[in-house]
Amino acid sequence: MIAATLMYRDQLRSTWKRTLFITVSVAVTSATIISSNTNWGNFPRQIAFQMLISTCVGSLFWITGPLVKSYGGQLRPAPRWAWRIIISAVILNLGVLIGMTILAVAGAFPWSYYWPIFWSSVVPTTIFGVICTIAFVLYETLQYRVQYETAQARLSSLESRLRPHFLFNTLNSIMALIPEDPEAAERMTERLAALLRYSLDATEQSTVRLEQEVKVATDYLEIEKTRFGDRLQYSIDVPQQLLRAEVPPFSLQTLVENSVKYGGGEIRVTARNGNGRLLLRVWDSGQGFPAKHDLPAGHGLRNLKDRLDALWGSKAAVEFPSEDSGTTVQLSLPAVTP
Repeated sequence: MIAATLMYRDQLRSTWKRTLFITVSVAVTSATIISSNTNWGNFPRQIAFQMLISTCVGSLFWITGPLVKSYGGQLRPAPRWAWRIIISAVILNLGVLIGMTILAVAGAFPWSYYWPIFWSSVVPTTIFGVICTIAFVLYETLQYRVQYETAQARLSSLESRLRPHFLFNTLNSIMALIPEDPEAAERMTERLAALLRYSLDATEQSTVRLEQEVKVATDYLEIEKTRFGDRLQYSIDVPQQLLRAEVPPFSLQTLVENSVKYGGGEIRVTARNGNGRLLLRVWDSGQGFPAKHDLPAGHGLRNLKDRLDALWGSKAAVEFPSEDSGTTVQLSLPAVTP
């Protein structure tokens, strides 16, 4: 419920500028058409009237838009089109009724004109609304497709750099262990094989379940623990109800690898639900980052940040919460479950 509320709020925030632009454009267009057919001297008056009515209509579309889109997304294409056209016509005429009611109460025209004006405008208003709805849906679909293809291209490029980086680090760990403990090196090789299988399986996926990421991170930590022995200690605390949350492939592993490479000998992995957001945190006993967290190009966390930007934009972030001791890196993600 909280996640749905936050998502609804984010959609309202992201669409208010577009709604305002459409509202003003429709008001000016309507006032221009009416004035050209009657008297241009009434243009300022018509601008005021049409702006009020357009604001009522636009506000209804802005408030109900995310709900209409959410329900329509569950339907097949033909019913979805019918649903959006019908509901748009209803919302449009309801907004006109509200705007006309306000004008009548304000004395802009007599109440006796209320229904004659409305019924005379129903057909052109509905036709105009249907045309705008179809045009907007087509534009939105095209825009989404372009954004999706761009994001996929960015993800493919970033992930192609991530996997060799991870592979080389692990192979170096195995090579360091072979002269000292061949059996342990063999176990590490088996874990690496499992990680490579996961890497291949995740190639076509932009997100995976947190449960899979926890297993990958555990395999990686076991590989490194075999290498470092008692110098490396770790714990993982992820509630059962969060294991189905969606995260980018190798996101948790990237945090863990960063802690192994730059942190101290103790690592703690935790996941929490932070008011409808997934907070994925890795703490280590190292010295920490400098006050200004500038991540150079090619750094594992920088690549991860770019991947989050491609998937969720400003809705996801790599954060560095301050702690009394050690270093913490946190992923703040939308709490998405399949």
